Amino acid sequence: MIDKEISITRKIQLLELEALKELKKFCDKNNIKFFLRGGSVMGAVKYNGFVPWDDDADIAIPRDQYDKLIELSHNTDWSDKFYIESFKYNNNMHCYFPRVLVKDKYLKKLKLPTNNELGLTIVDILPLDGAPNNYLLRQMYFAKVYLYRALAGVWTLSDKKTVDMHDSKKKMVLKILKLLKINKLYSQKSIYLKLDKLYKKYNYQKQKYIGTITGSLYRKEIFPREYWGNGKLLRFEDTSFLVPDEYDKYLKKLYGKNYLTTTPSDKEINFKQHIKEGK
Repeated sequence: MIDKEISITRKIQLLELEALKELKKFCDKNNIKFFLRGGSVMGAVKYNGFVPWDDDADIAIPRDQYDKLIELSHNTDWSDKFYIESFKYNNNMHCYFPRVLVKDKYLKKLKLPTNNELGLTIVDILPLDGAPNNYLLRQMYFAKVYLYRALAGVWTLSDKKTVDMHDSKKKMVLKILKLLKINKLYSQKSIYLKLDKLYKKYNYQKQKYIGTITGSLYRKEIFPREYWGNGKLLRFEDTSFLVPDEYDKYLKKLYGKNYLTTTPSDKEINFKQHIKEGK
């Protein structure tokens, strides 16, 4: 039972931990391998658990197993408390990658706030994809991904229930595109399907560069494949999960060489949070 006296952020972290454990059991049963990703790797390395102010969890799954998880989770009631939603099955899922959400009955019981139209999302599930080996082709690939992501993002601006995680520059670009009514020419799902095709173009198993380009840090999330490797188990709260083999290099590229000794400002922390305290 989650203690009512702790902060909303910590309540959500404990809920995420519960979801990660259940999801791991489901994945292990179906031979699906997942790594912690992004800030969750930072948490494992620096805090042996969640980053204290982080209110979401992130995992990465190799592409073939990722697609398998989407199908299996859609057709299987794998948890009494959580479920996975994907744009492939729900047009109100304003995100390319699937997310773990809290079932309504359990969410009401915990009296927690929501952060999007569907309720409360607590775990992001990103595919591990390949990127072109050739430098110039890789830059062209990045440009195409950015274009498609911008076109999809225009639609999300209209979803007032989803917490806005765009920085000021990205938001300005999206607002300009919306003023031009670009989104009247296509549906968000059609762009997600184009992204899906593009991401799958470069085989994860064969490329020298792989990563989670679907993530918030975009091209910075593409690494030499040895960075990910087969993964290493690190303690995370009261359990252990896989992180990239060369997690130090991984984190330095994402967050800077001094990631172990630096702490973001209150303003940066507030921007990164999906749920705001007191709301």
